[in-house]
Amino acid sequence: MTQRQDEVAFRVTTPDGAALAVYAFGGPADAPVLLFGHANGLAAQCYAPWLGMLAAELRVFAFDARGHGLSFAPKGPLETVFAVDRMADDLVLLTRAVAEAAGVTRVAWCGHSLGAASALRLAALGRAPDWSALIAFEPPVFPPPGTRAHAEAAVKQARLVAGTLKRRTRWASPEALAQRLRGSGLYARYRDDMLTAHCRAILKPVPDGGFELRCSPAIESFIFGSHGDADTWARLGTIAGAVDLIGGDPATPENDWVSSALPEMAAAIPHARLEMLPGAGHLIIAEQPEWCANAVMQRLR
Repeated sequence: MTQRQDEVAFRVTTPDGAALAVYAFGGPADAPVLLFGHANGLAAQCYAPWLGMLAAELRVFAFDARGHGLSFAPKGPLETVFAVDRMADDLVLLTRAVAEAAGVTRVAWCGHSLGAASALRLAALGRAPDWSALIAFEPPVFPPPGTRAHAEAAVKQARLVAGTLKRRTRWASPEALAQRLRGSGLYARYRDDMLTAHCRAILKPVPDGGFELRCSPAIESFIFGSHGDADTWARLGTIAGAVDLIGGDPATPENDWVSSALPEMAAAIPHARLEMLPGAGHLIIAEQPEWCANAVMQRLR
């Protein structure tokens, strides 16, 4: 029986008791293997239409981060369970498990937002696996004082951390959420199939009827704040391998600070290559999935 792409292929258990859901999106048997990490508050299946595009040329795996999607997180203080380094270290276990499942020795890494920042954190600490590629879409590595992007980032990050705590958690249906998001703010440029996948993936049914967010606002807000407090930027100069940074356009309406910081970030990483898509925002993959899929496949051909 063929496994559906929205079914969990296997789980990776971490030393502290998290159980991380991994999905297999298929692809040619002899193709390069790619592992994808999603943005904060989202889930792997938010990107399902895009991951399906990648599977035309690549063997694609994706996972839900702890506390997101169908992954479980252990009980405990947020600062322990969702610490920046703990979430980064999860990538080591995930890479090893996917390589074993695929029967290969090396895996390419691709991440968006949180998935990109976690990978750069791991690389900056010298603990990254031997990825065949590191492709980072819009990594929110916070720029410290003295950088050109710091002032904008400080204002927008504080607004994001506070605003996330006020996020509405209950919805009548995924369709009701999609109707609310369509055409507003960062979601205004979402492609319809990506928005549908997004709303289905981030909600779970509740016994008394309706749906609620799979990732709680408290967890999402904490993760935003913790990455803002991390010293990853100061360590970027120690990253030894090649890094492909892909970002949106700082001039795009409703965009956040990450696109503005990317040129300085690229300059701080010894072997970084930067490409930015005019007119795209932080949610670049959902806005321009074909362009983003081609960008990834070109780097892995």
